[in-house]
Amino acid sequence: FRNADFTNHNTEDMKKVYLIVGCGIAGVLGASFIGFKISKEIMTAYIGLVVLAMGLLILSGVTLGFTWRRLSVIGGISAFNKGLSGGGYGPVVTGGQALIGVGGKAAIAVTDFAEAPICIAGFIGWCLLQGLPQWDLTLTMTIGAVIAPPIGAWITYRIPTGKLRPVLGSIIVILGVLCLMKVLNP
Repeated sequence: FRNADFTNHNTEDMKKVYLIVGCGIAGVLGASFIGFKISKEIMTAYIGLVVLAMGLLILSGVTLGFTWRRLSVIGGISAFNKGLSGGGYGPVVTGGQALIGVGGKAAIAVTDFAEAPICIAGFIGWCLLQGLPQWDLTLTMTIGAVIAPPIGAWITYRIPTGKLRPVLGSIIVILGVLCLMKVLNP
């Protein structure tokens, strides 16, 4: 839907994907090695707080200037979250890009494009440490991962650019609150 430019490997959007994937694989593998040692409640609270803070920053209107270093930090932190708990990647990397001035549609597209190799690396790391997961759960999640991106890309395409940041911030705040509610009301 042309939310970003992935026409060749030299586009600005593809360079963002490469950087996020590189930092992301390092982050997700590093977190996979320590994630199984931390309690589920602590991980869920941490992810919820990070996601909530990201959403509130987006809604506040704060925008930092884009730098490749900031993008690499965002990619690493996001994937670290993914490796710790299996969640929190999308809202943090998408929201982080919005905070450093990447347009909302491109931020969502870059996140979707980068997420597959990061998830595969995290899955391999998890399997090496914990063994193979339950295949019924893996199959269900894989089906969702195949179906959701085209739907999300179409929805992103349809949302007017001027309304995307408040919508994105609101959704991220809701996700953070829901995550924290899991800890407070198990």
